[in-house]
Amino acid sequence: MPRTGLAMLATATALLAAAPAWAQSEMELYTAGANELQAAQREVIQRNIDMATAALQAKDYAKARKYAQPVTRGDPKRVEAWLMLGAAQSGLQDWKRARLAYATALRLSPNHPEARAGMGIAMANTNDPAAQQQLAWLAARLEACGGCGQAAQLNRFKGDVETAIAEASKGS
Repeated sequence: MPRTGLAMLATATALLAAAPAWAQSEMELYTAGANELQAAQREVIQRNIDMATAALQAKDYAKARKYAQPVTRGDPKRVEAWLMLGAAQSGLQDWKRARLAYATALRLSPNHPEARAGMGIAMANTNDPAAQQQLAWLAARLEACGGCGQAAQLNRFKGDVETAIAEASKGS
């Protein structure tokens, strides 16, 4: 074997022997890639939440729906996303879809006051007498609260549902 062949063989042998010290296994590479993908997905979801929140504050309900919908698909257990989608649908007066969004939020978090209020308003606007049940739940929660830190919010939610029920009964 020529001298260069021996040198190449020695170099290759040295590299193979040293490989475990510097090469990553396939599993490590897969895990690193999966972690990077999850981090990127979290960033996209958070960006969509931020955009939907800003759109709701600006009362741009179509834009809010556009950004909330992918969050509900990407993170279907995120109650916040379903509430934003329900608020966007309500703002667009798409009461059927608002009810579906709030129903999902309630399935994920049955004692969520905002989901109860949203559902009550959507039910009132579809002339569903079950809106009274949402109102009763909010009233009971407010009474049990007894001036707790959440009392003002509960009172506002209760008032919103009462108003929606009253307006729906006028239109009937």
